[in-house]
Amino acid sequence: MREIRHLLLRRTRTVPFFLRFLRPCRGLWKGSEQQKTLLASVVSRSPVGCTPVTALVFWLICPGFLPQEWTSLAWGQNAMSPAGAQLWVLSIGVSEYVQPELRLRFAAADARAVAAVFQRQAGGPLYRSVQTRVLVDEQVTRESILEGMIRFLGQARPNDIAVLFLAGHGVQDRSTGSYYFLPAPATTTNYVSAGLRMTDLDETLRLVRRSARGVIVMLDTCHAGALRLAASQLQALDDPAARLNTGEGFFLLAASKPGEESEERPDLGHGAFTYGILQGLSGAADADQNGEITVTELFGYVTRTVAALTAERQHPYSKVEGTDFPLATVGTSVVAPTQAPASGPLPRPDNSVGNSVAVMSFQNLRSDPQHEWVGIALRTAFNTELSKVKALQVYAPELIDRAVAQRGGDLLAVARQLGIDRLITGSFSIVGNEIRIDARIVYSRTGLQEGSDSVQGALDDFFTLQKQLVYSLLRRMHVVAPSDSSTTGEKSNLDALRLLLESEGEIEPLPEHPPPPTPTQVRSRRQTRSSRFQIWPWLSLATVAWAQESWHPEHEAQSLLERYRQALVNKDVEAFARLYVDFPAQRRATLARYLGNAVDLRVEIEDVRVEAHGQDVVISFLRRDRFIDRESGKAVTLEVRLTRRLVHTAQGWLIAGKP
Repeated sequence: MREIRHLLLRRTRTVPFFLRFLRPCRGLWKGSEQQKTLLASVVSRSPVGCTPVTALVFWLICPGFLPQEWTSLAWGQNAMSPAGAQLWVLSIGVSEYVQPELRLRFAAADARAVAAVFQRQAGGPLYRSVQTRVLVDEQVTRESILEGMIRFLGQARPNDIAVLFLAGHGVQDRSTGSYYFLPAPATTTNYVSAGLRMTDLDETLRLVRRSARGVIVMLDTCHAGALRLAASQLQALDDPAARLNTGEGFFLLAASKPGEESEERPDLGHGAFTYGILQGLSGAADADQNGEITVTELFGYVTRTVAALTAERQHPYSKVEGTDFPLATVGTSVVAPTQAPASGPLPRPDNSVGNSVAVMSFQNLRSDPQHEWVGIALRTAFNTELSKVKALQVYAPELIDRAVAQRGGDLLAVARQLGIDRLITGSFSIVGNEIRIDARIVYSRTGLQEGSDSVQGALDDFFTLQKQLVYSLLRRMHVVAPSDSSTTGEKSNLDALRLLLESEGEIEPLPEHPPPPTPTQVRSRRQTRSSRFQIWPWLSLATVAWAQESWHPEHEAQSLLERYRQALVNKDVEAFARLYVDFPAQRRATLARYLGNAVDLRVEIEDVRVEAHGQDVVISFLRRDRFIDRESGKAVTLEVRLTRRLVHTAQGWLIAGKP
């Protein structure tokens, strides 16, 4: 490709240009204002832009001349600061093809609207200017697309963002397997010469990625309906994202999953995909309502909105490589999309997405055995906090784990079968006394990430950090956080939390404390039958269902929980152990250590939820322990939500462990 070779040649001239420029600029700082203006103009056109090293060299040679934003680079300030950044938008749409059968209704209108909505960001907090180029219909040729990417998007500098929107037909040759985007002159017979190979598009995007801070590509190319009428030897490009190699700073959003058609909506005046983009950039995608729309917020919003608008027929999907960043800001009022539906305003698409969630395991990125238990503690903490939100249906972790194990590990299939809309998952790493926690929201219908956030701080602030992260995720899900959402001033006691979870059997003992042999106990037939108890597939922590029986399971559960609470308050390990079918010696020792460290222990049992099946009962409850830590003298509050199975034995109702 001649255009790409030309751009590569420009990139290789960086060092010679810089060396040629150094000699005449010595002493230039004493020259006239015209010379200084010329210097600034030349440097701004340099292929390297202004790196920190470049800025430092010019500062040494020309003191007093260097612009303020360059000085900040020379002194090591954030080189990715949005100050002075530009947004470059190349928006391409083909509705009118030379071959009438290929014509689309709204691709050109979509391209114009996307450029217009981005143009509103000019002069805002993120971009000093927005440069847009729109190519529609007969303007769209193979050459004009490449020229627009190389000459126009190629001007982006290391602090700039480049956006490519491409709407039209993407096709695959059934005989050769080659992939093409069809510009306006392309037909079903000349697509090899007039079409743009996806490999050429990919190669050009790589060049743009080398110069820009981030590259965002939005592809709306799966219009299979019109294509089927035009050509039997071609099929719609099933997976355009797979034809583009991702890399750091590359963000791609495709209009539909493989096998789906990208729908055009006369009632919206746009395709469903573009309508979601316009709504999102106009303010609806600001999930945490902080006035900024990040790339992942936009992608997540578009994914949910298009699925809702098309009754689940179309599901956009994304590829994200790199750190999320603000793409747009929101004004005091939300700007309406370019055209409202003819039948009146649509309901908010997010309303169609339920609020059922499940928390999954948090991965230990450092794989250090002594901290493996923290992943379980995070899952428990997230599950506890989310269960306080009345607007959410939070599924018990035990239910998810058992169902996944029974179905061969297909988590998304299990989530869809159980009716779980979102999965919360994440990772953590601990270095010294510092912890970093990353959490993600995954939309179960598509498996795509619709939001994420992270926190970092001292281990002593474990509870505060995880609460901050939970409330951030709630905002991204458009769910109001509970009233006790204060996340400041609360210190953690991880040792006490570990002992509590270990005594409850939530985590295994640490390797340095191997459990002693547990005496073999003779179990009754009733106990043996209960150990084979299978949790019911409709069990969730947010649903209270009563069995149609003559006895009252809630009364039995409340009575047992009161004895459970009293045993803890009285620090009576033996009385606590007698409430269980089996309470090993190791757990007794752990519980004794926990109770010995808890001065003035108070235990509260709240939000009890009961579910019965036959004569077995599953209970879920929030346990809150308040005490003074014996070693530090500090007040500690621990909260955990536990789910347990109760069975009826000769000794009465006992706790048989997890469901």
